[in-house]
Formats: sequence, C-alpha cells, structure tokens
Amino acid sequence: MIRTVYDPDLKRGRSELVGKIDKAAPVANDKLQKNCTPEELSEILTYLDDRHNRLRNEAVRAGAETLPAQMREAAEYFRTHRDDDARAFATEIRLAWEELKTALRESGFSKSKVLKRAADRNKAAEAVEAPTLPVSSTVEDAAEPVDAPSPAAPVRKPRARKARTMPATVGTTASDTGTTGIPLAV
Repeated sequence: MIRTVYDPDLKRGRSELVGKIDKAAPVANDKLQKNCTPEELSEILTYLDDRHNRLRNEAVRAGAETLPAQMREAAEYFRTHRDDDARAFATEIRLAWEELKTALRESGFSKSKVLKRAADRNKAAEAVEAPTLPVSSTVEDAAEPVDAPSPAAPVRKPRARKARTMPATVGTTASDTGTTGIPLAV
C-alpha cells in the first residue's frame, strides 16, 4: 500500500510505502493497521471486502456456467458405473439438485417459464434461419441435397418427400409445352 503525500519542496506528490497485503491471504496485518489512519484503514477494509465479494461472485458464475456440461458428464458416469461411489455421489447430487430447483423457482426461473422461453427462442431462430427448399418437379430433383442447416438450428431427420409426377397428356409434343413441361392452353 502506498500513500501519496504532497511535498512542498518538490511541489508534487511523493509516495510513501505504508505496508503490504499478501495476494494469497489478503488481510490488513498489524504493521499496516499501525501505519494507516482510520480513514485509510476503512478504505483498505472496504476494498478487501469488495475484492472478496467480486472474486466469489466470479467463481459462483463460473460454476453456474459450467454446470450443464458437468451434469452431462455426470450422466455419462452414472450410465457406466453402479458401484458404492456412484451411489454416494447420487445421494449428494439429489440433495444439491433439490436445493438448485428451489433456488431456480424462487428466482423466477420455474421449469414451465424457462422451457416456454426456450421453445419461443428456438421457434424464432428457426423462422429466421429456415432454409428455403427447392420445389422439385421430378423424382430425380427430390433426391438432390438441400443446404445444410446452420449449427445453431436443431438437427432433425430429413423427411422423405413425395415425388410430384406430371399428369400424362395425350397428344402433346415438346413444341406444345413450355419450359415447365406443362401443356400450353390452346
């Protein structure tokens, strides 16, 4: 910690070392408390409290961000393990899961609200990113691949499309039809 004191001889501020704070264990030690004024000590303690709260909030947020991936990994673990360790983990996870569900519900993130918002978001994304499908007039055209959906859109199985066949017309020739293959009106 450094205190800046105005020096009239130099006509500028001069830095004085007041004390040190260990980064690993940030506390105001005895030397620092002895060398600081009550206002400075109050400011240091406020800074240390704010720093502690900020670091804790960042750690909690990081835990919440990585929780979905950890849950998926846990699911894979429980699919492959059925021993005593898995049973102990399952008990602890169930208790924590109930606590998490309660916290989500109390914070306004009930299951129905969250799922409805996610479904609305997915529908909006599909409407914006929906690829246009070409209209095919023959069976060969229906087998051509369509543009792949974007990675953000959910992947769905392709549906088998019914081939549209041209009605058979008697007595028409290539000169009687336009470029679409449909007979021209006479």
